Amino acid sequence: MYHTGLRIVMNAADAEDILQEAFMEAFVNLDKLKNAAAFGGWVKRIIINKSINFVRRHRNSWLEIEDAELTNIPEEQAFDESEFREKLDAIIEAMSSLPEKYRMVINLHIFEQMSFEEIASVMYLPSSTIRVQYLRGKQKILDRLSK
Repeated sequence: MYHTGLRIVMNAADAEDILQEAFMEAFVNLDKLKNAAAFGGWVKRIIINKSINFVRRHRNSWLEIEDAELTNIPEEQAFDESEFREKLDAIIEAMSSLPEKYRMVINLHIFEQMSFEEIASVMYLPSSTIRVQYLRGKQKILDRLSK
């Protein structure tokens, strides 16, 4: 659940706050949940909505990278890890450079496995707009990675 919010807001502290708010909201409104088995999906939807609303309110883009973990790489893995990290950094940079509307759509579709129709309902946009934003965002990432 935490990573769901983190991928959208791209800031660890804000994702933690959103997670806490979402669980508080869920427990306050627990009586409205009709199917107890759907609790996880229900909370995840609350987190996604709160994250999107947060991004809309703040209109900021930032990326927090923890480099401390990279200093403890065993020497035999250093080459593979550095090559992987280089590619990962390029992808992260390409994702973070996207306009937020593209970034949110790509995150929700790829990482949260939401359909375009579900994303459209959460973002209050037509599904055709979501599809276009996804395709444009994907193309911008590919263009950036090919440089």
